[in-house]
Amino acid sequence: MSKTWRVVLSIVMIAVLLGAVCVGVGLVTGGDWGRIYSSLDARYHVEVYLNYAKDVVREIWRALSMPVV
Repeated sequence: MSKTWRVVLSIVMIAVLLGAVCVGVGLVTGGDWGRIYSSLDARYHVEVYLNYAKDVVREIWRALSMPVV
């Protein structure tokens, strides 16, 4: 892996970790998971990405479980 991709991957992982910490702190300090999720879904369309990921995994599983003719 080149150095550039390592840096990009590090930045993405730090951003994901920071987001998880922010959601965790919001829940610990009395936030409601439903409100947090609805806010994220309204802004970033989380439900669409989750459904897409489920469909991709389902199709990969289906392709791997089919016998080769």
